[in-house]
Amino acid sequence: MLFATLDTEQRRIKLSGTHEFILIDTVGFVSRLPHTLIDAFKATLEEVAEADLLLEVVDASYEGCDFQIEVTDRVLEEIGAGGKDKIMVYNKLDLVDGEFYGVTTCESVNISAETGENVEALLHVIAEHVFADREEITLLVPYDKGEVISYICDKGIVKSMEHREDGTLITAELLKADYSRVKKYGIV
Repeated sequence: MLFATLDTEQRRIKLSGTHEFILIDTVGFVSRLPHTLIDAFKATLEEVAEADLLLEVVDASYEGCDFQIEVTDRVLEEIGAGGKDKIMVYNKLDLVDGEFYGVTTCESVNISAETGENVEALLHVIAEHVFADREEITLLVPYDKGEVISYICDKGIVKSMEHREDGTLITAELLKADYSRVKKYGIV
């Protein structure tokens, strides 16, 4: 069987604190895909083109993993996702004898999903990539600027909010681009 399914799976991953992201697992790549399945296969990869970060998971115990990476990278180029931010994840470290050194031009993490080895390190690397453009800020917003509070609540992750005599004191995590729109209310 080439693959068990052409469907993707989605999971919400919650990290410590208020960080969470959606992980979308697409089907594995096949080097010589029959022409009758090419359109169906490419349809499952629509999420890849929209992704903020790609995790390319490779079986580190397979001797031909370099070939698999080459095929995957070629398909990513074909669908317009070749330049996406990517982490190479070498899995099945528990089945590799001795040290494993993957050859890649992007950041990589060696893990064992079976034993859990380095999974926390992988989550840390993912968080660094996905949340790198976020900034925690504290603002004092006057009550007559309710649209600013709404904007922050809509675009960011609110950590605390206190209604004071002189306005709303809010601490939130925002994308740097969103912060630039409200920074005049920032507290130094």
